[in-house]
Amino acid sequence: MNQIEILNRIIKERKRQDILHPRNKVGAYPAILIEEVGEVGAALQGQGILAEELVQVAAVCVRWLEQL
Repeated sequence: MNQIEILNRIIKERKRQDILHPRNKVGAYPAILIEEVGEVGAALQGQGILAEELVQVAAVCVRWLEQL
């Protein structure tokens, strides 16, 4: 996967997050990020797709930055 593909996946996930959770408050992002990082850990143990989980972590970070 190249950088453009990765960034496009993150953008797509960001849009999906807006649809699923349109009203997240800035204070919620630490917990959301920790949950997503936990899912990366689970994927490392074979319980998920690592690339998808990493994209979700990146998208949460982007969304959090947008709120600052």
